[in-house]
Amino acid sequence: MLNSAKSAALGARIRDLVEDGLQRQGVSARRASMDVVGHDGLIRDIRAGRIPSFDRLVCLFEYLAIPVEFGGPAAPTPGVAEDDGSGAPGFAGPEALRAGFLPFPWHRMAGRRGMGPVAFSGDWLTERQLAPDTLSFVAPDLLIADPTGGHRPLALVDQAARRTGGPALWCYVENGKTALARAHWQNRSILVLSGDGPQAIARVLIGAEHERVQFLGRVVWLGSFVQGA
Repeated sequence: MLNSAKSAALGARIRDLVEDGLQRQGVSARRASMDVVGHDGLIRDIRAGRIPSFDRLVCLFEYLAIPVEFGGPAAPTPGVAEDDGSGAPGFAGPEALRAGFLPFPWHRMAGRRGMGPVAFSGDWLTERQLAPDTLSFVAPDLLIADPTGGHRPLALVDQAARRTGGPALWCYVENGKTALARAHWQNRSILVLSGDGPQAIARVLIGAEHERVQFLGRVVWLGSFVQGA
């Protein structure tokens, strides 16, 4: 997992790039923030160690003439994992940031702090029309649906996804546990939660039964933890 030290290192790297850009362009932090987002808090937050959203960061880098590359193969590379200690570059490095990879936080209901262990390419997000501000990570406790083959799952979820149709993979909280299941909204009052395979048992929730389930988001990417993580 991305610990506090690595999160701080990523924030420091962004801050250094921005400070260098401000100096080269001869513009004040307040002026740059106002021009990019319409208020003076953007660079103030960066200086405090807070990482802005992907779209704001890219706009700021373009404003300050800091190279941001989104090119690459025709099939976008989905993501790059955090440095596993082997010495290979992780997404906390400047190379990953310049190549357009963006880390995402754990969902506020996930019981974890900081960023998840995978960053995703801007091309991959754009191709799927995903808004970075609505994405976060969940590591479900229960697997009603188990497309990971028994591995410990890691899900990137879209908190703004529409709750219609299905069956798509969703993460939700019920009785204090996070779960992964296929959700099918048959209409506004009937929801079916099911697993995978012919033997899977489906649950039908009607009316007020929905209140027991708090949906965190639709799964847009699914991976798994390395053993022992």
